[in-house]
Amino acid sequence: MATTPAFAATVNNGSAIASATLDTSLTAPTNVATVLTAGASGSKIEEVVVQGLGTTVAGMCNLFLYDGATYHLLDQFTIAAVTSSTTAPAFRTYRTYSNLVLKTGWSLRFTVTVAGLQSLLKMSAFGGDM
Repeated sequence: MATTPAFAATVNNGSAIASATLDTSLTAPTNVATVLTAGASGSKIEEVVVQGLGTTVAGMCNLFLYDGATYHLLDQFTIAAVTSSTTAPAFRTYRTYSNLVLKTGWSLRFTVTVAGLQSLLKMSAFGGDM
């Protein structure tokens, strides 16, 4: 175990638009979007944002850790039905994490579970490489 705290040395942010094909699997999804891949010494993620890219329908967005072989469900976001316009903002939600650290070679990936959300959500992750 380290005797000194580890701090991010380099910013590592990433974004991805949801796959054009929905996926309801919580254990082995095949239609995923990769948001961020850990740096050479690992990465610490501070915040994840889910942003609608237009009118959304009610549904779910699943966030996974991927170790190169297996998907591990990390979190789920409830997506609200929102009709965006020039006077009404699109759907947006976020989560902060105090302990989300990715090992080298791991990545954050996400899926959408309801028809009508494909390509209408963007997920962004904000953090840094160790």
